[in-house]
Amino acid sequence: MTPPRPLATLTALLVPVVLVNLWIYARFTVDDAFITWRYGLNLIHHGIWAYNPDGFDLTQAYTNPVFAALSILPAALGLDMVLAFKLVSLAVLIVLATLLLREAGDKLRMGFVLALLMAVPATVAHAFSGLETLVYGGALGLFFILQQTLRWRAALACVALLVLTRPEAWLLYILYPALMIAARAEVRLVAIHSALLALLAGAYFGFHLWWFGEALPNTYFIKAGDGFRVAQAVAILPYILPALAVLVFGNRRTGAAMLLYFGAVGYSYAGSDLLMNYFQRFPFQILLPMALYLGWAVSRMDGARAHAALLCLALYIGAFGWHTARVAELLVYANYYPRVLDSHALLGHALHGLGREGAMSAVALGDAGAPAYHSDLRVLDTYGLASHRVAREGLSDAVVAAYAPDLLAFFATEDGIRDQPAQHEALAAYAAAEGFTELCELYWARQYTLRLFTRTEIPALQEVCATSRARNGADEVAYAATQLRRPPWAYWHE
Repeated sequence: MTPPRPLATLTALLVPVVLVNLWIYARFTVDDAFITWRYGLNLIHHGIWAYNPDGFDLTQAYTNPVFAALSILPAALGLDMVLAFKLVSLAVLIVLATLLLREAGDKLRMGFVLALLMAVPATVAHAFSGLETLVYGGALGLFFILQQTLRWRAALACVALLVLTRPEAWLLYILYPALMIAARAEVRLVAIHSALLALLAGAYFGFHLWWFGEALPNTYFIKAGDGFRVAQAVAILPYILPALAVLVFGNRRTGAAMLLYFGAVGYSYAGSDLLMNYFQRFPFQILLPMALYLGWAVSRMDGARAHAALLCLALYIGAFGWHTARVAELLVYANYYPRVLDSHALLGHALHGLGREGAMSAVALGDAGAPAYHSDLRVLDTYGLASHRVAREGLSDAVVAAYAPDLLAFFATEDGIRDQPAQHEALAAYAAAEGFTELCELYWARQYTLRLFTRTEIPALQEVCATSRARNGADEVAYAATQLRRPPWAYWHE
């Protein structure tokens, strides 16, 4: 009997690690996902494509119209939105793995790379977060493979998906035709594909300009930074370095394309306000497509060169794993969505009930995902991601007055309200003018709470605050020890 290859043994050893990661992090759903899903919900329930159910302050708060459009189906069928997108995540993982293994030369090497990626907790969390990170990274990795093998129709399909998934991919409107020209594709084919992409761009930007009054997503105006930041660059740009190896030792066209694409993206990230960079999401959006392409390239190499390249790729993925392996953060993200259910979701449900009673019509808070999604009320996002006027004017007295909130939420800890003037100054002035007083404190965790202010006492909200404190007052270790006993699918619900 022939003994298994050492790589097969290593891959088998990774399987239990992957299963543990799935148990812990497949329960992760990020609050921002609810911002995107609110569009499908509002379209079905209120007949309007908007973040707010009454259409006030029309805002393109999503960056991914694909997931926003997908959210229409669960809303129309009355399905649980979280469960629906967990199933989407599983489907994407299966389809992506199948396509990559089909493309691979040595399938064991590709399987090892996929297992190693899934052995990194961040990969599983991103795959199940409810955002488009896995779709974007997987499709981009496939694109670099397909353009190298000159399969232009399939490459065009990837580009179409990518430009509708992440704004970073808009670079492909120029880069893709340039790659076709560099590969000496037929002039007629280049012209047809370029025209199709131009039509897609016109439809995408034209619709958003017509409906929202802005061609670009609202996140562009919020996340645009004040300039290049060295510390951010140091954390992001090293993940681009393998593209140099591809340029020197591999396919020069692909290597040059990767350097141009990821160089531009990395530079943009280094100068942006990377809100919700959980588990290093933005560096991961460079690492994942890079690793998938490199896994495919290594699977087609021979001899000692393949072994050396695979070792380098394993070290590359391992470096990202180490980058995201702080114990405190691992616990925080393991507990993240269960804590949301015990705080923000409860708040949203209570607000929904108050809205139906006519006791609440609008709220102002910075966590504009789950609470807003469940509330069915007008919501002022104090960070501005979901509020166009905040993105354009800042959180001014006039903006707050226009929204006329009946509930104000201030970011806080157990020790008091945080010093965040950009999110709090206008709210404090409005509270003083309208006679608001502190009602209670909503607990996501001891180090992250929301101080709720209203004009009068509202027992339903006080009850939510008390429940959140009772459930979320435990530290991360104690909380994890309890909730991790339950399977991840126990948290696959709104």
